[in-house]
Amino acid sequence: MAKIDSYLLGLAGEYRVCSELNKRGLFATMTYGNKKSADVYAIADKSRMAIRVEVKTSQGGRFLTGITQKCLENSHDAPDYWVLFLLKPKPNGEFEEQFFVLSHKEICRIQKKVNSDYARPYREKHGKSPDEMAGVDNVRVKEVKMHEGRWDKILRAI
Repeated sequence: MAKIDSYLLGLAGEYRVCSELNKRGLFATMTYGNKKSADVYAIADKSRMAIRVEVKTSQGGRFLTGITQKCLENSHDAPDYWVLFLLKPKPNGEFEEQFFVLSHKEICRIQKKVNSDYARPYREKHGKSPDEMAGVDNVRVKEVKMHEGRWDKILRAI
């Protein structure tokens, strides 16, 4: 099966995350435009509290975060939670789905370790640190596996 176009893939992920949050009793809605600080807002009826959720969707097991490039680690514009959605096409036209739910702090810690693990051999080979603003930060499924299906994090937060 052919890969899904990146624009449609992103939309599919955002709609699926909204659906999962709605099924769990939260009002979840997508945000539109290129000036947004999150892809989804989740709102609890009782507390009337809202949280911002960033959604990253992948077909291949590597999620682009851009945390360093967007200076998100300590930003007040950072989302509260990240949902990484793996959507793998199967030969029969169906899809395999996995969700990984992380707090912003958790994904920043993982991204920092990934970057550090990359920088060490780079420094040894080139005699200098890599330019962190070049390229785009990413994490792999194996690095976030322990956060699979952890919707409880969002539900407890609001």
